Amino acid sequence: MIRVLLADGSEQIVANLSRSLAGVSELVVCGTAGDGEHAIQEALHLRPDVAVVDASLPGMDGIQVTEMLAQFVPDAGVIITSLEGETDLIRRAMLAGAREVLRKPFRGDDLVSAIQGVHAFQERKRANNPPPPAASALETVAGGGRAAAAPATPVGSGRLFTVLAGKGGVGKTVVATNLAVALARGDSQRVALLDLSLQFGDVAALLNIHSPRTIADLAAHDAVADREVVQEVLARGPSGIDVLPAPSSPELADYVTTHHLRALLDDLRVSHQLLVADTTSQLNEITLEAVESSDRIVLVTDYSVTGVKNTRLLLTVLEVLHVPSEHIVLVANTRDPRTDNHLDRAQAESFLHQPIALEIPHDPAVVGASISRGVPFLSSAPQSLAGRAITQLADVLAGRQAETMTDTTPERKRQRRLLGFAR
Repeated sequence: MIRVLLADGSEQIVANLSRSLAGVSELVVCGTAGDGEHAIQEALHLRPDVAVVDASLPGMDGIQVTEMLAQFVPDAGVIITSLEGETDLIRRAMLAGAREVLRKPFRGDDLVSAIQGVHAFQERKRANNPPPPAASALETVAGGGRAAAAPATPVGSGRLFTVLAGKGGVGKTVVATNLAVALARGDSQRVALLDLSLQFGDVAALLNIHSPRTIADLAAHDAVADREVVQEVLARGPSGIDVLPAPSSPELADYVTTHHLRALLDDLRVSHQLLVADTTSQLNEITLEAVESSDRIVLVTDYSVTGVKNTRLLLTVLEVLHVPSEHIVLVANTRDPRTDNHLDRAQAESFLHQPIALEIPHDPAVVGASISRGVPFLSSAPQSLAGRAITQLADVLAGRQAETMTDTTPERKRQRRLLGFAR
């Protein structure tokens, strides 16, 4: 039984929501509140599983209530409801600790689905709350200490590396595609590359893959857990990687839900040792599900003012989601330093309050040709600066390399350095 607290300044809305939930046997409304202070009091007293909180509550608003609940009733998942659907509201709600935002008016089925999804997430979080992990190779790269071996992965449990960015155009998809190719080189491990930028994914274009079937076909036919069907849909990419392209048309993205993604990842973790997920730069349920399922996160930024600013916001969101800092490798993509609004490394690190683990050197000729031809530079120019850098990153993530990686330039002798291109 999922116990739900409803908090809204309108008694009529509370009554309507209560009626919507009354017909669902697994849900029970354990309490209601008409203002922020009352909502917190009821939550402290009733300890609900899920709290549905209006963003415009009288007195203490919904964002403030969410912050209080995250601190004092952490087991309660929070859904924010609002007449607004602006990105800023969604960002503030997530930073406060909300799990989902529903824009009014919404259907009763949407509310039920959101409650069930948030409760399932809270259950998984409680079940998967392990002790702090041992130091990993990525932690060593980011922190500058002596390298340690990557943690062992159980048999049949492939590792997922999710590539994120706070804005488009910083090289995220180029990193993801070449990282997958690099992971597949040199050993017999099976590697899968998933394009989770569902509306406008570019993975297939960058790999020059023309596949008639995509992740949307699996979702539409509810075949994400059918291993035989999944294997048939996967397209073959360079170095033998298996590629699951994004839907062929933006509207087909709606077929894919977090339920589908969870089932798909569970299946691919059995059939493949390593998985790479490219994502959209917009925070949505699919991206967040990938983040929460990841073993490591590659966070890509450039040195533009907007790029660094959005990366800082994204780091804050990851912190709110309780992503361990040692699971994040921050990669800075350097472009032409003469570009306007270009920060240097020290300025970026100061603003981000976090050291940049890996810096990508500027290598426009190799990367530009790679993008134009649809051939990863790990295939066409593996010994280029960009190729060697991606290979080092892949080796560290996969646990194949634990050596210290030093920059050869005098001013960076003690700093690790990888990669360099823009997308």
